Amino acid sequence: MPSTASTSLPQKYYLSHARELFDFVRLECSHLLDKHHLDYLQRFNELDENSQCLLIRCLARKPKFIKRASLSYPEIDSLSSALNTLLEQEFLALATPSDWPNLATALTKPELLALVRLYGHAVKSSVSRQEVVEFSTQQLDASHLTDADLLNNFVVRRQSQTVDYIFFLFFGDLRNRFQKFAMRDLGVLRTRKSNSKPVARFEQADDAYSAFELQQLRRSFQADPQATQEAAADYLLSKHPVGFAAQQTHSKLLLEVGNELLSQNADRALQLWRTSNEPQAVEKWVRETHRQGDRSALKVELETLREKDLPASCQVFIEDFYARKYQGKRTSVYTDLVREPTRALQLDEAYINDVEDGVIEHYQRQGISAQFSENKCWRALFALTFWELLFGEQEINYGEFDRLPPLLRNGQFYQSLETRIEQILLGFDDPQRMLKSIARCATINYGQPNGIFRWRANLLDLLKPCVLHSPPTAIAQVLRRMAMNYQHARDGYPDLLVVENSELRFEEIKAPGDSLRPNQLVSINRLRRAGYRVDISQVHWSTNPDQVYAVVDIETTGSMKGGNAITEVAVVQVRGGNIISEWSTLVNPQRRIPAYITRLTHIDDAMVANAPVFAEIADQLRDQLRDCIFVAHNVGFDYGFIKAAYEAIGQSFRKPKYCTVRNSRKAFPGLKSYSLGALTTHFDIDLVGAHRALNDARATAHLLRLIQDQNASC
Repeated sequence: MPSTASTSLPQKYYLSHARELFDFVRLECSHLLDKHHLDYLQRFNELDENSQCLLIRCLARKPKFIKRASLSYPEIDSLSSALNTLLEQEFLALATPSDWPNLATALTKPELLALVRLYGHAVKSSVSRQEVVEFSTQQLDASHLTDADLLNNFVVRRQSQTVDYIFFLFFGDLRNRFQKFAMRDLGVLRTRKSNSKPVARFEQADDAYSAFELQQLRRSFQADPQATQEAAADYLLSKHPVGFAAQQTHSKLLLEVGNELLSQNADRALQLWRTSNEPQAVEKWVRETHRQGDRSALKVELETLREKDLPASCQVFIEDFYARKYQGKRTSVYTDLVREPTRALQLDEAYINDVEDGVIEHYQRQGISAQFSENKCWRALFALTFWELLFGEQEINYGEFDRLPPLLRNGQFYQSLETRIEQILLGFDDPQRMLKSIARCATINYGQPNGIFRWRANLLDLLKPCVLHSPPTAIAQVLRRMAMNYQHARDGYPDLLVVENSELRFEEIKAPGDSLRPNQLVSINRLRRAGYRVDISQVHWSTNPDQVYAVVDIETTGSMKGGNAITEVAVVQVRGGNIISEWSTLVNPQRRIPAYITRLTHIDDAMVANAPVFAEIADQLRDQLRDCIFVAHNVGFDYGFIKAAYEAIGQSFRKPKYCTVRNSRKAFPGLKSYSLGALTTHFDIDLVGAHRALNDARATAHLLRLIQDQNASC
């Protein structure tokens, strides 16, 4: 369980964090360290505490070049002495002429402008900082910096590669993540507390160095792809990665560098993609080879690839491409799947940004159980089924910040624990037994960070229908595949889990313009092979004449959610353009109403003194909004306040939204103003007593009808 959140950290908290990190690397990763790494750690331990603190402060910063004037930390005594010690011991150094032009990126725009103008260059203040950086690096050289005495203003971290490697051994990547320690200590970040002692993430130094070098290469390439692409390509094609982590980064980089090189050197890009194991890279080199016209040779290659054991998405692509290009098939497998006999659903256009919610509400109105499941259902089932193997006594643990179990990360879970995995799956031939097992596991481990799924209070409500209504052995088949290759089988699952007449089905929801992704196709096929019914539901947008719209308006103590509260709320229900009900109430905001708000709304402290607080009207308001589309003029304001008010009393709030500001702009383009007052004047809508909730809601309901009439006539 997460620790209780602290209110503050000790004065030199970061020093204890650094010692924790350095001690772990020194003790657990000694077999991965060279002499210069051990020497750095030893020399750090020999520094006085003030110098250690200043060094860690510098290491925690992102920029390589640090302004001396910014080194101001009240908890560090004799800061100048500490700085001199770090300079003498060569942990830090003053900037040198060779640091230009890299140093330019550490200067502010005013500093750069002052520098270039000092040497007679006229540069307008209106140009962007990037333009000033480019100009200064072109027009100035190191001698100008020396003359301007600029170099003495900056210090530079020394032995950056040594420090980066030490951090890499601890975190597994090159991101500077010192802040994670502080977030952990404050209780903001929940970390995985393992029963096992943390161990080094690499067994061999060659594996660690190979992975580290490739991470460095990727960081450099992503920072400046154009300048580093050729060097990156040379490295990737000449060096063989050692170890699983290096192979993963190598394969991803081959894809990324190939993408960058394609427009300039297609042959070079093809060479990189052919070396990669990424499914996207396979698809890219096949398509590019076919485009270049070498189709007979490609046919032979594809026939060979069809016999290889490739990731499922690769296999699907290759089979589909071969069938279309060499066997006369006219449509892709994705098109075929979407063209299957599907369920056509008419949804109100207000659900455009919440299509799955719209389908769920559509089913629920018919008495059909529907829930959003997608990946979370299968990931939760997977983790709760194999929890003891993943997080139990025998867990391999790299550290509390690594949430995803190493056996899943490196693809060795099934290979290492096949017998025990199969024993667990055999025990799930009885759905009730399986349900009891995962419920017990969820109860014992609720809230534990795990890197696989997120805990939710209603999690078992989602898993229960899947367990009880699945075909025999179906869950075991899906979980076995996830155990064998979690990285490729963890996502792409259909959006909804639906139970109708005690029959379970999964549904993938597609709105106009949506397409199937390769991993979705693979997951759909995986479920169907296991015995599940999986449908594709095609949504079409319309204005449903029977849909009820809840036009909402609120008055508040101020315009910002933080520190302000609702003083009045009104709901006008509209169906088919006609008002069918009205409801409003004052709300006691439990704080003073500012005078300027009273002048605007005519609601004062006396009026709300005996009004109910929000918690007392929350159920009434929810009833008014049930099965409705939430409508407001500038909907984000009203919706945001109401959502925050529900969250303040421990309740969630989620509704489809419709904004009459945005939609009036579309329906009636070219007006000078789209404020409610301006629109009521323009369209001669009756609005007496503006800035009272019910009056504004009535006017907005009238505007909604005009928008819908205009859209219907187009």
